[in-house]
Amino acid sequence: MTLKVVHLTTVDMSLRFLLLPQLKAVVAGGGESVGMSAPGSWVAALEDEGIRHVPITASTRQPNLWADLHAAYQVWRALRRERPHILHTHNPKPGVYGRIVGRLSGVPIVVNTVHGYYATDEDPIWKRGLVYGLEAIAARFSDAELFQSREDYELARSLRLVPPGRATVLGNGVDLTRFDSDSVDPSRRGQLREELGASAETIVVGAVGRLVLEKGYPELFAAVRRLGPGYMLICIGPEDAHKPDSLPSETIDEARRAGVKFLGMRSDMVDLYSAMDLFALPSHREGFPRAAMEAAAMGLPIVATDIRGCRDVIADGVNGLLVPVRSPDALEAAIRKLGEHDALRAAMGEAGRSRAKERFDEREVVAKVLGTYREATRRRGIPWSLGESHAPVSLRPARSEDAPAIAGLHASSIRTGFLPRLGRRFLTRLYRSMVSWPGSIVLVADDGTGPAGFVAGVEDVGVFYRRFLFRDGLAAALAALPRLLLPGNARRAWETLSYEGGSDGPNAELLAMAVAEDQRGRGLGIELGARFLSDLSSRGVPRVRVVVGADNSTAIGLYRRLGFSDSRDMEVHRGEQSKVMVWSASASPS
Repeated sequence: MTLKVVHLTTVDMSLRFLLLPQLKAVVAGGGESVGMSAPGSWVAALEDEGIRHVPITASTRQPNLWADLHAAYQVWRALRRERPHILHTHNPKPGVYGRIVGRLSGVPIVVNTVHGYYATDEDPIWKRGLVYGLEAIAARFSDAELFQSREDYELARSLRLVPPGRATVLGNGVDLTRFDSDSVDPSRRGQLREELGASAETIVVGAVGRLVLEKGYPELFAAVRRLGPGYMLICIGPEDAHKPDSLPSETIDEARRAGVKFLGMRSDMVDLYSAMDLFALPSHREGFPRAAMEAAAMGLPIVATDIRGCRDVIADGVNGLLVPVRSPDALEAAIRKLGEHDALRAAMGEAGRSRAKERFDEREVVAKVLGTYREATRRRGIPWSLGESHAPVSLRPARSEDAPAIAGLHASSIRTGFLPRLGRRFLTRLYRSMVSWPGSIVLVADDGTGPAGFVAGVEDVGVFYRRFLFRDGLAAALAALPRLLLPGNARRAWETLSYEGGSDGPNAELLAMAVAEDQRGRGLGIELGARFLSDLSSRGVPRVRVVVGADNSTAIGLYRRLGFSDSRDMEVHRGEQSKVMVWSASASPS
């Protein structure tokens, strides 16, 4: 089965310039990537990369409730038609309605990336309440929340915007092989500066971003005017007339008359960065600014506002200077300080390059996204089919937070058993109880993204189930409703929980073992089982049993390889034949 992933954004430019590496990674692994957004001029470029595009014609950046509702309906219809395994939404607006619509339309897995909350500490309380309230509601419809900014992550945790266990710091990155000053012909810098009308002595200040007020352009224009003729500002980015805070044409015209160069949308960014002496980003709000990461990777010192997002890229006094929001005076002073000190610019530029290499590699971001997909598909029992090399796997004791993943592996791999019929919430509670009990052993095989396999068992099965009934019986029953009301399920549940295996065999039991589909054939089952038996033996347990369906020849063969011998047949559940097998510490595995 081919894994199908849909990325939902407002406009196609985001798919092309912010998310293309993530889209291509799925395609490169043999999966299918689909982009959903308002159609635009970048659709052809996406399709050239093997990314199919589904237009959401009502999607708009403007605040328009009716258009947003219409867009949500179009997304719902498109998802019902496409039937993806994963919907990956991106805020602000598609991240809210997309998560809700994705879940309601039946998409198995919903992932959201928080590119930056659309509220700041300076906003009135009603706006912050609205933004954070909507985010909290939408987060209840997703399986995973990926935060580009650690500060947004900490804010979400402090305000409890995201349910426990779903939030991860993703970070952000750029192509460090492309944004490398060593890759630029030295003559290109002089050529571009000549075209711009900048002399060798001119301090060229660069700004990259859409021409909107929240990017702080008016303050930057005012600061550069005060700096005098030894400085030149170049602005790279498109006008955005659809945004309510689009820069007025008269503001742009006035800045142009004052000498500011507006270069529009450009594809030769590496060359343009090489022509700059420093980079400025006086934004009022940011998520995790890509342009600032690019500038840092190119060895440019940066002047930016002291806000969330910018602080993820710039360490004040190390690779740049942070200034207050909406302060032309502070901007002027910081730019002048860097402009007048060549050695300081060089030192901060070198620090920026080092910081980028350590923190802003987009390959690591893509790997984290794919890891999130892998873990979520395992929990949902969806075969992972991206053709990538296996990561190293290590065995470790399970932790409480592993319980949902273990439950997912159990439900997807042990389909003939009874317990999966009670649902994953029940299984999660069962395994969380087992992990916390000193008389149990629960091991997981961790491939770096979470459990890729597990084995679980107890020193005394009767004692464990009595403890589980006493401590978790009511909560477990509520978690299993209404499945317990189905014919035969209540009886089977009681048979399972009251089962002790008989008086003629060992009390210790290997209760369950499973390996994710993408990890099978590598010997993980044998490795998990052998470690489990060794750990039980080290506790002084001489004999262990396992009960397996009489018709499950694959499992029976595996247990025989681990040294289990056939003991007898029995019925745990009425009318269902099972085989009891016993392992003895004194026997050698065959």
